[in-house]
Amino acid sequence: MKRSIALKPDPKPRKPVKAAVLTPLRDGAFAAPPDGPRKRLYEEIAARIEAHLRARKFKPGDRLPPERELAQQLGVSRPSLREAMIALETAGLIEVLVGSGTFVRALAPDGFKLPWSNAGDAGPGVREQFEARKLVEPELAALAAEHVTKAQIDTMRRAVFEAAAKFAKGELAEAEDYAFHVTLAEASRNTVLAALVRHLWDLRRSEMWFKLRARVVLPEHRMQVIADRREIVEALEVRDGAAARAIMIRYMQRAEKRFFD
Repeated sequence: MKRSIALKPDPKPRKPVKAAVLTPLRDGAFAAPPDGPRKRLYEEIAARIEAHLRARKFKPGDRLPPERELAQQLGVSRPSLREAMIALETAGLIEVLVGSGTFVRALAPDGFKLPWSNAGDAGPGVREQFEARKLVEPELAALAAEHVTKAQIDTMRRAVFEAAAKFAKGELAEAEDYAFHVTLAEASRNTVLAALVRHLWDLRRSEMWFKLRARVVLPEHRMQVIADRREIVEALEVRDGAAARAIMIRYMQRAEKRFFD
């Protein structure tokens, strides 16, 4: 016969634990003020930059401090600051003149919001999107080596060839870039992750990405991209998943350095 065990009441009833509230005080986190919706990190830093400029009586035409100095003044990392500056440039509030510096074009009023903010959410920034790609695309390259078809190899090879021709003429190759990466993701046969990559490349058509690429991507970078993509296709052709992964990791590391360092 089984014994029943009587549970003794807890002599010290526990108090309910309050949910933690995130604040905008730490670089690398969402801001969640109690009286409003969460802000993206780059949006929060952009608002802090605007407040910083107003507090110091900056006027249109004034030059901003160098990135390193401004990052120290605000207590944020340089990559996070750069993302926020791209947002401000896209919103028309600052202007970057290569070789001269960054200048104020207009000052936003209090309660700053990015013009593309939808229902209080400005959407993921370029760094957040890139970090997702950096995690996913190398593994998809390895999977693609197992499952890629001849038709998909041909599509990627053609995308590389046509992108190289456009780059040589100083043109962009948006459609070819998209075709290469989306076809590679689809070749993995993981439909969930392939859909994610397609979504991330759709987001890459935003004005923030256009501003960033226009500022930092040089002709020699585009030629390196072509060389890396050719190596990826060659690894897929011989079904070498480890090589495909390693080349994609190197490819993403180069892009990250170019965009955010």
